[in-house]
Order: sequence, then C-alpha cells, then structure tokens
Amino acid sequence: MIAPEIAQIAVRSAAAGGIALAFGGAPLGVLLIARRMSLSGDALSHGILPGAAIAFLLAGPNPWALTLGALAAALVVTSLSSLLARTRRLPEDAAFAVIYLSALASGVLLLAHHAGPDALEAMLFGAASGLDRNGLLLAAGAATATLIALALFIRGFVAESVDPGFLRAEGRAGGWLHLLLMMLVALNLVAGFRAFGALMTVGLMMIPAAGARFWARGYAGQAGAAILISAASSAAGVLIASRAGVEPGAVMALCAAALFAVSGLIGPHGGVLASAVLRTRLAGRGQAS
Repeated sequence: MIAPEIAQIAVRSAAAGGIALAFGGAPLGVLLIARRMSLSGDALSHGILPGAAIAFLLAGPNPWALTLGALAAALVVTSLSSLLARTRRLPEDAAFAVIYLSALASGVLLLAHHAGPDALEAMLFGAASGLDRNGLLLAAGAATATLIALALFIRGFVAESVDPGFLRAEGRAGGWLHLLLMMLVALNLVAGFRAFGALMTVGLMMIPAAGARFWARGYAGQAGAAILISAASSAAGVLIASRAGVEPGAVMALCAAALFAVSGLIGPHGGVLASAVLRTRLAGRGQAS
C-alpha cells in the first residue's frame, strides 16, 4: 500500500508544480513571443546546465544546491548575453546563441565526464521525484514573484516588447526591464527543471503562449489563455504520464502541443475554421453587392 500512496503523492505534487509554473511561465512566454524572442527561453534552459552541473559535483543531488547553481548560471548567461547585445556588435539572438551554446557544452561535458549519462538525462528531461516540498515552494515562489513583477511593470514590459528602441532613445529603463524579464524567465525555468527537465519546462512556457494568440488579441487576454492552456497541459500530462509509467515533462509538452493544434483549428482569432467562415462571409457579401 505504501508504494501506491507515494505514487499518488508524487502525481499530485507534479500536477501542483506544473500548475504553479503555468501562472509564472505562460505570461512570460506571451511577452517573449511579442518581442520575437521565442528562442530565448530555450537558450536559458540550456544555459542553466553548467551551474546545476557544478552544484551536483560539489554537493551531490542536493535540491537547494542544484537550484542555486542553476539560478546562478541563468543569471550569468542572461547578464552576459544582454551586455553583449548592448554593444550592438551582434544581434540579440546571436548574442544569446553564443553564450548559451558555450554554457550548454560546458554543462554536458561536466556531467557526462563526472556524473554519468543518468545525471545528464535527469537534468535535461527531469524526474517527477525531484519535485518535493522544497520544489513546490520554489515553483509557487517563482509564480508569485512573476505575477507581482508583471502587476508592477506590465506597461513597461509591453512597451519594451513593442518598441524597445523607442524606450532607449527616450532614455527610459528599457534595458533594466529587459534584464528583469529575462531574470524572471530564468527563475521559472529553474523552478521547473528538476521535475520536468530544462528542455521540457520551456515548452510549457512557449507553446501555450503561442496557442493563446488564437484566442485573444491583447496581452491580458493572451496571458489568461496561455495560463489556462499551460495548466490544462500540466494536469493532463501528469495524469497520462503516471498511468504510462514515464516522466511527465515530455508528456506535458506534447499535451501543450495538442492544445496548440486545437487552438489553431478553432480559435476565433486566426484559427483555420474562423478564417474559413470569414472568407465565406466576405465572398457572400461580394456576390450580394
């Protein structure tokens, strides 16, 4: 009886953690897409690997050590890539690519050589057992910090997303807002990487945000839709994964992809069916006139 009870607790913890990350990560994904920085989250998901690897080598699988190491690496990658982009010698996406690929190579080398392939796989793809009480607290804290920052600085974030050059020309805090946004992205990735994997957590951030564009136009509507899609993907993915006996990260990302496909089909803003109905109506009006 103990094993099933433990399994049920793990399922509930994973579902709660995924839903918490939906409230923190999905609204950030909407901002990243608006800034045409969809791959920046993926870059950071790779960039946290060397910090986690160093922490693993120094302290073993200690959850707080792994979290602090990953967060430190994410902040370093964010800061270096932002500074490199500010020199205007490289586009922002190129600066991210240089930094995160270097970080990824370092992390893979450290883990593969000193910890073995099992540790590397756990870092990249996650393990539901990694989401203990401390992990849940971190996920809830990341979501809370993100929502507070969005409530305080949402106008600046949206302005930075629409026209960052204008803010810099006006001498406003566009650069600081960009750095804060990337730090929030890093915090949410770190909160989810131990349970769902560095590569899969970013999927729960970006795929629902992309699907939300078919349901709403403004930021508030898209953020709300993205949270719902991400939370539903997390709950469904954890349930399916528990019954299939696999880790939930990849299943959750696939559930998000399925909901994205549904959104693209029936969504009222640019969905396939909505567009077909609109074309039919326009054609009817043209014939009537």
